[in-house]
Amino acid sequence: MSGIVAIFCFDGRQVDRAALERMLNAVAHRGPDDRGLWCQGSVGLGYAALHTTPESLGEKQPLVLADSKLALVFDGRVDNRQELISHFRSEGIVLRSDSDAEIVLRAYELWREEAARRIVGDFAFVLWDGRSRQLICGRDVLGVKPLYFHFDERRFICASEIGALFEDPTTPRIPNEGMVGEYLVDRIVSQQDTLYKDVFRLQPAHCLTVRDRSLVKRRYYDADPTYRVIYRDEQEYAQHFRHLFEQAVACRMRSATGVGCELSGGLDSSSVVCVAQRLLQAKQVSCPLLEAFSGVFPGHPCDESDYIRAVTETTKIRANLFGVPSPPPSRWATEAARYRDFPSYPNGLMNETGLELARRKGFRVMLTGLGGDNWLSGSVRHYSDLLVQFKIAQLFRSLRDELSSRGINLSSPSDIRKLAPFLYQAFSPLIPEPVARILRAVRGKHRLPAFVDPNFARRNSLLERIRGTEIESRMPKFPTYAQMHIYEDFLSGAYTHNLEQVDRMMARWEVEGRHPFNDRRLVEFMLAIPEDERYRNGKTKIVLRQAMKGIIPETVRQRTDKAEFSFLFVRELKACGAEELFSQLAIAAEGWVKQDAVQSLYRATVNSPNEGHNLWLLWRILGIELWFRAEFKDEFTQEFERSGSPSLAKGVEPTTEALYARRIIGGAWRMFAH
Repeated sequence: MSGIVAIFCFDGRQVDRAALERMLNAVAHRGPDDRGLWCQGSVGLGYAALHTTPESLGEKQPLVLADSKLALVFDGRVDNRQELISHFRSEGIVLRSDSDAEIVLRAYELWREEAARRIVGDFAFVLWDGRSRQLICGRDVLGVKPLYFHFDERRFICASEIGALFEDPTTPRIPNEGMVGEYLVDRIVSQQDTLYKDVFRLQPAHCLTVRDRSLVKRRYYDADPTYRVIYRDEQEYAQHFRHLFEQAVACRMRSATGVGCELSGGLDSSSVVCVAQRLLQAKQVSCPLLEAFSGVFPGHPCDESDYIRAVTETTKIRANLFGVPSPPPSRWATEAARYRDFPSYPNGLMNETGLELARRKGFRVMLTGLGGDNWLSGSVRHYSDLLVQFKIAQLFRSLRDELSSRGINLSSPSDIRKLAPFLYQAFSPLIPEPVARILRAVRGKHRLPAFVDPNFARRNSLLERIRGTEIESRMPKFPTYAQMHIYEDFLSGAYTHNLEQVDRMMARWEVEGRHPFNDRRLVEFMLAIPEDERYRNGKTKIVLRQAMKGIIPETVRQRTDKAEFSFLFVRELKACGAEELFSQLAIAAEGWVKQDAVQSLYRATVNSPNEGHNLWLLWRILGIELWFRAEFKDEFTQEFERSGSPSLAKGVEPTTEALYARRIIGGAWRMFAH
């Protein structure tokens, strides 16, 4: 993990080195080990280094090949290094170093825009090609590494974190109400939009070419829907999976320092820890140290100490156990202001406490179990596949097992009500659209929460945004409904948001997060196997469970439950004074939400904390409120006080169009003055 920034002026002006320096300072926490700037004419690149691999220790970026007129900043890791180096040798290309950055630069030199597709790993890069005078940006297949950008008629700027873009005072700072709406209703769909108008993220698996005042974006990679893995028995699936999983873990253990592992006691993180320890013992990888970091919650139902202990006793790995204290009440508001973005989530506090401890002990790499739930839990739409394949007996057996695993009793009226949403989800792909519209209306599906202001929803076409039609239009034609459902995370704004939140949290503690379950080769395999290798007889992750037999403790391998951390949301909502905050919402005065409805939702939810989904809704409201106050509330208040109007703090709804117009005019004046 490192920090990268870039500026490309379209109007022929020399790049403003001071502006580039300010942008680099804004991401300096991502790279405390070294920094570099490179400017040539109208283009400039900046880099803040966090050295995590042995090869990065002697690396200097921006990396410049003067003879080829190429320059690069690269945040990431190349996992198929040996394959690419062998190919370079066959082409007569001699590397000057063994750094990942040079591998990427040489790959571009050889394959141009096809280079990103040939690189396996987690990365974001910005590359200047002086021969064709174009800037090329790329982001890895799943979006583990972030990259944000803004452009206008004058210039293009990009950075690893969104806040760096505003170090240029001409970058417009206007709320993107459509994206705000996605956050508020807990249905983040867009992979491209941010909370600001005209500020974007580069989508995962995309490259962006900037040239002659134009931007051309293209998807360089997509999963192959025709790829199928068919074996004779589950042992062959398990062997293939284990080979790929060991490869995914091994390439992420390439470290110049110790490797830490987040160990929750769940199936995914336990598998990562046990495989990492086996690889180290077998001398198949080389890293100075391997330790586990685990949050524990004595006295709470979510405490997983017994499972954690089972893993550490099996592996003999050192466990660092810690509690999760509540942070200062101002923490979430401070974070929204610092990053100029939505703050983190309370369930991430245990990871953050572990990261703080790991950093103090000198670790720079942390392995996680992120992604296992996404790619291996299976899909209820498998029932649609069984029906269209006329496998009726198997369908009824599977439904029986499903209902049993969910504890649904068909003789109970309350359980019958639980059954309806499940059946709708399972068979929705087969329902004709006119009928589906009626059912959605009856069920309230896609009905907006009561706290969303209807005028706000209408002017931003919020229902249309969250229906997922954009995802459907980009979906490859997989042979099964289950595969299409699982693949949605490739195109999901929610998953992109989650990965970016994890990256930002890791960067705060100068640690690089690595996620073996998000290895491209492993994900391709998991998409291609039959559904009953993902889900069978009420159990998820069948192929993982089979592959880990004899490797992880049986008590963990046979787990079907998961820890639930709603109490952290309740604790933090109360600690940061949410009840008082929800009684004077700036975003209610802005016309985004209805304050009375938010207050009612809060009171009902904190008194019944089993309402897990409502806790997420409340946190999204809180996060948007804190972001809005940090970015806009003072400015709006000052505008109205200067004009003699009541302030936003007094709860009077302002005329936002006039204020946005003033802000645009002000930005234009600053641009002219600049």
